[in-house]
Amino acid sequence: MLDISVKNEKLYDALLSLTKVILEIVTSKVKDDLAVMTESVWVKQNEDSYVKQQTQRVLWAIVLHNDEITKTQEFSDFINIVGKDEVISPQIDTLVGTCLVARRLEAKNIALWPVYEFLKDQEIIEFNIPIFNSVYSKIESTLYADEIEYENITPLCGFTMEDSEISLAENISIVKLSEKEILEFFRLGIKLGTSMGDVDFVHGIHHHAIKISYKLPKVIGERDTSIKDIEQNEYFSNKKEQSIIDALRIYKEGKLYPISTAKRSSSILSVGVSFSFENPVKRFMKNKYILLKSEIDEFKSFWRVKTKTPLKEKNFLSVGIRRFSQSNERDNVEDRIIDLMIAAEAIFLSSGGSFQGELKYRLSHRASMFIETDVEIQRYVFDFMQRAYDVRSSIVHGSKPKLPKKIDGTAYTLDEFCGDIEKYLRISIKKAIDLVDTAKDKSNEIDWKSVIFPSVS
Repeated sequence: MLDISVKNEKLYDALLSLTKVILEIVTSKVKDDLAVMTESVWVKQNEDSYVKQQTQRVLWAIVLHNDEITKTQEFSDFINIVGKDEVISPQIDTLVGTCLVARRLEAKNIALWPVYEFLKDQEIIEFNIPIFNSVYSKIESTLYADEIEYENITPLCGFTMEDSEISLAENISIVKLSEKEILEFFRLGIKLGTSMGDVDFVHGIHHHAIKISYKLPKVIGERDTSIKDIEQNEYFSNKKEQSIIDALRIYKEGKLYPISTAKRSSSILSVGVSFSFENPVKRFMKNKYILLKSEIDEFKSFWRVKTKTPLKEKNFLSVGIRRFSQSNERDNVEDRIIDLMIAAEAIFLSSGGSFQGELKYRLSHRASMFIETDVEIQRYVFDFMQRAYDVRSSIVHGSKPKLPKKIDGTAYTLDEFCGDIEKYLRISIKKAIDLVDTAKDKSNEIDWKSVIFPSVS
């Protein structure tokens, strides 16, 4: 009686018997001749740091490369069953993969997949059915499926949350990376922390990442996929990852940015991991992003609203969100102010019609009416945004900006002033997203007359 559901019981039985025989052959071989290599590998030292250590690893591929395996009766039985399977046989001795990558699939490859699960770096573990069943399920799901599963993993620098996982959609989540996943990035040369002089020691590990899973059609034989088709696939452009990062930055204050995006297949046909970009981890970051447990449900609701209504790339709100988000990545406070004020112009000078009045006044007036309802606070926001417009102009033209007083009369620093611009823009973008979501007119424009004169519909 099988512990798992299988599509081809004869294949299961043949591969089970063959795996046991191969392990017996390998065990006898390593007693006489064992090829070992020494290499440097990353290992976990504690929750926050990883170190490079020398270790010895058995070269199992050399041990498995012999004729004794293919001469066994079990191997012949396995080849016979594979050749009679109408789904599997067309995939043998040809390229199998996706539009991204493919590998030549040979019957011996399939025969060795379960074996490798029992061959560790320095030992052979005892055969057991649960391990075999687990890998056999992956083999069948890969060989009989019409699609191949992939996932994009994007570690976030500066981001932490008080939960192990946040599910944003069926295939989209923010997760805490496992030790295995962190080590995979290290093997790619992407260190998810910083080195203090010693290149073989990394600490301050950034544990959280955006994870997006998807499926691509399986391609058997020569691929006929153009670069254009690949570029247009929504999972290859990193737009989904950027949308989540934008949402996090809009939702609350805090610095975060993507380190890299690794694209990998969970299928046994995988031929490796690719990554699309790399932003080095900054040694020192102020005001890191912390998503509290009490904020998670509210953020998920905000994310759903933000993604409900698609925005055109050149839409005023798309431009405002993009420049607001880009300001979060700037180290220079003057650059941040420039980005934030471009976002302000995109939002508050949108839907202007034929009126070409003085821009600074129009931006300040609309911002004050849009952000607040209390007259005194509206007056303060109006003055603040006028000063913000002047500060941006001074920066762009190379002169020293003159900062206004805070609402309590004390002096601003440039960082504090930039922080308040960001605060008002965050309020404005959230309101604009809500308006777009609830508006009957889906032109994605703000009716400024209704904002300025609330009684006018």
